[in-house]
Amino acid sequence: MGSKKKQHYVPKMYLRKFSNTTKSINTYNLHNEKYVKDASIKKMCQKDNFYGEDKKMEIFLDKEIETPAGAIINKILKTNEFPQDDEEYIQLMTFLLVSEARNLKNADSTNQLVNQLAKMRLNANDEFIKSEIDLDSFKIGLKEPANIMIQNALMVVPLILDLKPLLIVERTGARKFITSDNPLVRYNSFYLKNKYPSVYSFTSRGLQLFFPISDNKCILLYDSYIYNIKNADEGVLFLNRAKEVDQLNKLFYLNAYNNLFFNQKTKERYIENLHQNNKKNHVISDLDRELDVFEEGNSGYKIMHFSTNRVSQRIDFTFLKYTDYSKQLSFPSHMGGINRKESPFIQAELERKKLQDRTYFSLK
Repeated sequence: MGSKKKQHYVPKMYLRKFSNTTKSINTYNLHNEKYVKDASIKKMCQKDNFYGEDKKMEIFLDKEIETPAGAIINKILKTNEFPQDDEEYIQLMTFLLVSEARNLKNADSTNQLVNQLAKMRLNANDEFIKSEIDLDSFKIGLKEPANIMIQNALMVVPLILDLKPLLIVERTGARKFITSDNPLVRYNSFYLKNKYPSVYSFTSRGLQLFFPISDNKCILLYDSYIYNIKNADEGVLFLNRAKEVDQLNKLFYLNAYNNLFFNQKTKERYIENLHQNNKKNHVISDLDRELDVFEEGNSGYKIMHFSTNRVSQRIDFTFLKYTDYSKQLSFPSHMGGINRKESPFIQAELERKKLQDRTYFSLK
């Protein structure tokens, strides 16, 4: 039996980018509505054996993901430039997607799905029904759910390589970027503007990925066929107005799971106001919203619909404009959305899904 070890689902090296010190950071717990000054970074965003007692995944994350990405992010913070080397750029993209896959929100969401699916199957089994076991008295889940999500994230990195990178730099002097325990934000201003049911697939037309990397710099990956970024010079956008930073902080707040993190210079009143003004729209942690079960007519069969909670509130970023091409697009009547098809990786993925669907329906 392995010994317990605290394993971080948000890297300590990442949280340090938002602090004036290497050991502590200010935080706000959304559920308790509690502001904590100089909380220990070592004690933040961790659980015992979150990735497993054998520590294989933890070692992999440290050596293959965090350490190389940390060096790349340090270069970006120093030079305001993205890596020109393809291998380094892919390493950075991998870190972003793994940051989403490895965290507690994704783990809890995965186990919520596993629990419901398993119980649906058991409730349909005649032998199990005879046992009279009360399924509501316990939960069914994976021991290390994040590990599966990390493996999936590694496979889909090519799907975001067509997105255009932008470094957003805060220069107001009056505001700092915040971050959270769910730092990568999948968003789609294009869909929300057109009131289309929010689809956040990595192949979606209009996809945006926001990822703050320090208290004054944020990475944005965006679909350049849909968006024009006003005043962006050589891949860098400087924000000189507090309102622009506030818009992004609102987005980061809405994407948080349990905790916000921020620099010691960020005032408690600012965080409290951010929370009070937006808490009604904070739905990321409401996992019950992600699952719906429907009866299929009179067949006795049940259909489960699963959709991960994402930020669905429309935020009209002042620096973002829409291309003429975006205004010519028509949305389908179904909820599959519009896909980006310029990338050969996306083309291959869409073809794979098409063949998968054909196989499924031919077997029914």
